[in-house]
Amino acid sequence: MPDRVFQTARFKVHNPSKHKQAILMSALESYHRMAKRLLEKAVADPELMAHCSILNKKGVAVPNGFATSKYLRTLTPKGWNLAPVRDYLIDDVSAALMSHLAKTYKGKNESNPPTLAKLEPLSNEEYEQAYKDLTLATEFPISAEHQERIDEARLQGQTRVAHRLERIFTSRALTKAASQLLRKIDGPMPRPIEFTHCEFVRGFLLAKCGNNLFCLLRLFSTGNRLYEKKKLADGFVDISTGEEIGGKQYPGVILPLEMGREFHENEYLRYGNPQSAKLIARRGTDGGLEFFVHIAFEFTPVKIETTTVLGIDRGAAIIGSACVIDHDGKVLATGLNLVGSAFSSEMAAHSKYIADLQRRGIQKHAKFKLRGRRADAILGEYANWLIRIATEHKSQIVLEKIEGVAMGRFLKQSQFAKLYAMLTYKAKRVGLPEPMEVPAARTSQTCAACGHWARENRPHRDASGKPLQDVFLCVECGHAANADENASQIIALRGLQQIENGGKFTKWIVFEPWLKAILGRDGQATVQ
Repeated sequence: MPDRVFQTARFKVHNPSKHKQAILMSALESYHRMAKRLLEKAVADPELMAHCSILNKKGVAVPNGFATSKYLRTLTPKGWNLAPVRDYLIDDVSAALMSHLAKTYKGKNESNPPTLAKLEPLSNEEYEQAYKDLTLATEFPISAEHQERIDEARLQGQTRVAHRLERIFTSRALTKAASQLLRKIDGPMPRPIEFTHCEFVRGFLLAKCGNNLFCLLRLFSTGNRLYEKKKLADGFVDISTGEEIGGKQYPGVILPLEMGREFHENEYLRYGNPQSAKLIARRGTDGGLEFFVHIAFEFTPVKIETTTVLGIDRGAAIIGSACVIDHDGKVLATGLNLVGSAFSSEMAAHSKYIADLQRRGIQKHAKFKLRGRRADAILGEYANWLIRIATEHKSQIVLEKIEGVAMGRFLKQSQFAKLYAMLTYKAKRVGLPEPMEVPAARTSQTCAACGHWARENRPHRDASGKPLQDVFLCVECGHAANADENASQIIALRGLQQIENGGKFTKWIVFEPWLKAILGRDGQATVQ
């Protein structure tokens, strides 16, 4: 039976009208208040453990999820205006109570009773007091992490740098305090509503009409003033079943969705099956309301038995370099590179702009998020490409294990970690095994033709003294290659040897003779 893989996609509700915003907020607030009410009533019940437990084989009362749900059902009013989501509310509150009861039952750690914040904003008296606390404060403490950076700069004699950092971090602390006050004034956002059924009759439904994507949500009970029943236009199709639902009357809210990333269309909607959804409200940067629907998709890929190895090197002059070898060590494909000059220039421009903003004490700006989003998008595209190649060649993906501080390489350690995470869940989604990590030591200085390792294999300058970054030249056999492509082949070979060793790491003194032996089968690795 194929393994089941779950991934969540985030969709933004497209340009909701004021009326639709009011409908969604009314539902979210009602759900939040009812969840808070149930939790508080349950926690205050002295017989809570008795209601929510069953006797085990030894005759001892232990917390039980079914008993907890049954008990909460007795506390939930039947005439609640969100009757269609009553079961989801009970499951949600039951999970919180079960966690609390389980900790209390074990008695190892003290468990604070679960509760939810009140949604009401500050009263006038509370607002005035919070405002006084902010305006009368003479100091805004700098975090320990930031203070450490300031002290380090002073110890190194960088007085001007220390003063600049102190101004920046003090300004950041003030901004944080002001933001906390504003959040108190506005009040917390309500708890998300989770829908665990995907069907037309109840829960949620993901549908398409032409090129547009919609989420249909059953929220309000019949007779409620916000209950609406609308006829779906012709062309509506249930994504889960492919059934035509155009022309049917739908007693719920119809939300047009934005697909923020192309792979939502190409992967999630084409290969995934929607299982559950969450309706979430957030405040935007302009203070207005934004609504999102997070949908969990199930993928059931057929397991792919790998027959080749795809090695990936974190590039010095490029974003990444990859090659494919068979189990005899022969190179089947190489030069699978993602050139990074344009990416590097774009990231440098973002970093320069952000540094200028920080010097001026600006800690929040659209550019801060844009840099990360652009980097993630490019890494995502590269990961998709590598997964297609790995699927085509039935490859075990292998990457170098990055530890400590990454120095002098194109991809930063955090970015390489993101690439690894992307490849992990994308590989599972198509039926490939999880990527394998191999030791990074010496992979960039070992010849993929003869197996000789030497630091001199990576010359830093040419005969004229010009700096070199991507040149590999073996001092033993004279093999010349792109340094990143050569390293990706060594990484693939390390992965192959690790597979033969049952997936366990081996030391260099074990790998080196194996490498020379496998390369010696043909005298030299060649591209077929």
